Amino acid sequence: MPGLAAAALALAAAGVCPAMGWTTRGTAGGPAPTIERSEPVNLLTLGERRILVDAGDGTVGQLARAGLTMGSVDAVVISHLHLDHAGGLGAVIGLRWMNQFPGVLTVYGPPGTRAMVDGILASLAPPARIGFALGKPPPQPAEGVRVVEVAGGSVTDLGGGLTMRGVENSHFDDGRGGRVGVSLSYRFEPGGRSIAYTGDTGPSAAVDRLAKGADLLVFEVVMLDPLVAEINARRPDAPPGMLADMRRHLATHHLPPEAIGRMAAVAGVGRVVVTHYAMPGALGKHAAAIRAGIPASHRGPFGLARDLSSYDLGCR
Repeated sequence: MPGLAAAALALAAAGVCPAMGWTTRGTAGGPAPTIERSEPVNLLTLGERRILVDAGDGTVGQLARAGLTMGSVDAVVISHLHLDHAGGLGAVIGLRWMNQFPGVLTVYGPPGTRAMVDGILASLAPPARIGFALGKPPPQPAEGVRVVEVAGGSVTDLGGGLTMRGVENSHFDDGRGGRVGVSLSYRFEPGGRSIAYTGDTGPSAAVDRLAKGADLLVFEVVMLDPLVAEINARRPDAPPGMLADMRRHLATHHLPPEAIGRMAAVAGVGRVVVTHYAMPGALGKHAAAIRAGIPASHRGPFGLARDLSSYDLGCR
């Protein structure tokens, strides 16, 4: 309706309802790098705010492709500490320090995030001692970063009317009723709009509840049989036990298209965006299977993200 659209634009321009968007800057499933896609990184924007959600290898390059610098990022949110989701964090922190951008970068993530950031800061000690040959030491890298560890079930105020709710998903379930670490899915909510982001997960009632009624659900996908066949062919050096464990991990800690459709239907979400493609080769080889699997349960709109795809949420 033109009148409503004009009113929404007017509210956004006045700052009452700031523009909200989500960009999939990297859409690969790790940990093996691919030539088709960069590893997982997303950018949540709300007005002038920019928050990275996961920071896989290649994050700073994907920001540069959009004309952005590390200085334009307010915060980083990490879903879990696998390196395909956090391997680019060192470059974000280190190059932000080296460029001497003002302000403090806040890194949110599960327990263990502080130890990871402490390790990154320790690795920056030699270049910090070298400085820039100006006869005076530069600010220390630790001055430009802080860490907030997030517990499952918590709600975090990110400022500016933006809240983040995190729940533990099933990605780190050990198959015996325990967990070997914390993997989080998140829901971001400003002003009546909502984006749910799963990170990596298997079936999870907690994620079903988290995503309930979300305007946008961003979900990772695995194409199990093609991926396992490709791993077996690529790694003839791997011991059989490793390959068997890899298949079990992929089958239980990630979801195929049909399961994504079922979860989206249970949650009653608006739009589904599929990313973090755990599959071999180009998206075109698997797009038809993904497109056939999701609508079996989810009748709403969905899209297959590519690197630098953008999704905008209007005002309510």
